Formats: sequence, structure tokens, C-alpha cells
Amino acid sequence: MRPRTPRPLAALLATTVLCACGTDDAASPDTAISPAAAAVSHPHFTGVWSGAFTTQKSEFWELEDLTACFPGCSPTARTYYASLIEDPANDDKPVTELWGMATAFMREELAKKSTPEGLAIQTANTPETDPNFRCVPYGLVRAAVNPLPIEIQEDGEHLKIVYEEWNQSRTISMDGRDHPANLTPSRLGHSVGRYEGDALVIETKGIEANLYYDFQSGGGHSAEAAVVEHYVIAEDPRRLELEMTVIDPFTLLEPHVIHKTWLSTPEIQLVEDRCGDVPGKFPEESQ
Repeated sequence: MRPRTPRPLAALLATTVLCACGTDDAASPDTAISPAAAAVSHPHFTGVWSGAFTTQKSEFWELEDLTACFPGCSPTARTYYASLIEDPANDDKPVTELWGMATAFMREELAKKSTPEGLAIQTANTPETDPNFRCVPYGLVRAAVNPLPIEIQEDGEHLKIVYEEWNQSRTISMDGRDHPANLTPSRLGHSVGRYEGDALVIETKGIEANLYYDFQSGGGHSAEAAVVEHYVIAEDPRRLELEMTVIDPFTLLEPHVIHKTWLSTPEIQLVEDRCGDVPGKFPEESQ
């Protein structure tokens, strides 16, 4: 998938992760700025961050990070998967079987907190319906935890998050403004952020209905969903930790939480992702 991805794991993941491409999301519309003071710069969040999929040789990662949880997973699912790996009774089972057990756990976990509408979306979310097969770019939730590197940039009073996967980007307003009263849903939504101590908190609304990873928990959210991202920096090794919470009264009885970790990779530059025969274009745009 990526030239820098070692072959053994790339082969293992080939059935679930596909190369994708896309275009930058449109800039967020200007809205009235609230009386809140402009945010103080926190440049330590800027830079390129890479997940387990492209930094497999790092000693930081555990087997669960390199397989079922490489695009993030719920805290309880990660703990469950780690327990399967550590159980001597599973020593003779292949990793793919344990991965399948973890996937089943994640789907059941989401199903228990889903509404009937949410369950219907989960049932319909299969590998055959995955957007990748149609070269359709990811929505916010999948984009935020996608397996390829991301870059956080400061852009004046705002932050910009650039995703190598699909070549998408989003702007986070950090000047104290609120969401517009009447948002037209878009793929990545409208994001406003703030710093809470050493944490970066981003709230996003106006997100088009979209799907989660089918091989993770399945399911998806409606256009009524709100997503809260809570980022912190940890050291030894230097890394970016995300707790993402999806709140959706249409599909969920309670919030859905996903954790994801990236390592700091200042030596990495994002590359152009592709889908179809023409770089940076969807197949239907290449006709």
C-alpha cells in the first residue's frame, strides 16, 4: 500500500485496508466570533504523526496495535484483545483468528449501545459495502483514525489537520467562535477547538452521515452526530494520543469512544495518496 510499509504486515492487512485518495474538504464557513479570547498557540501539537501501520519497527507497539487496533479501537476492545494474546490457551491460534475474535467483540460492543437504526446500519456495513471499493473518501470518524500519517499545522489563529489518506484536510477554528446556527452537513463537518491545559479539544458538528470501519466495529452515524476529539502529547517515545467520542441520538444509546495513538515522525513527509489511474482524482472524475 505504501512503499515504506514492511511486506509481512502489509500482506496481512491487504484484505482489509485499501489505498484511497481524495480532495481537500472545503474550508469551514466564517461565523461570528464569540467573546472568548483567542487561543494561545501550542506548537508542540504541530508536525507529522504516524500510526502503527507505517512505523511497525518501533518497539513501542504491541501486537494489538499492529493488527486489530491499528486504526484505533475502544479501550475495552483493546484490553480484550490483549487478554486473548496473553492467554496461553491461545498460543497455537493464528493471529488472524484472534483478530477475528476481537472484531466480533467490537461489533457486539457497539451493537449493545446502538438504537434500532444504528443496528440496521451496522448490519449493512460489510466489506462488500465498504466505501474503499467505490473510491469514496472517508467521513470524519474514519479520517481521524485512518492508518496513514497525518500532519497538524498552525494556520494563523486556526489549526489545519492534513490526512495523507485521501489527501483530505480540515480547518479547526481556534479563535473562540461557535458553530453556525444552521450548518449544512459536509464530509468532515465544521470544527472548533480550544486548549484545556495541555490538551487540544476539537468539537465537530454538521457531519454527513457516514460509516465506521467495517472490520473494526461496523456501524455508522447520522447527520445528527457530534464528535469530540481530545488530543494529548505523551513522551518516551513522543506520541500523540487521541480519545474520540461520537455522540449521536439517532444511532447510539450512549457515546461511542475510540482511542488512537501516533508516534512523532518529523523525518516523514506526507505523500500523495491515489485511487484509480489518475493521481488525486476519483475514477468518475477521470472519464
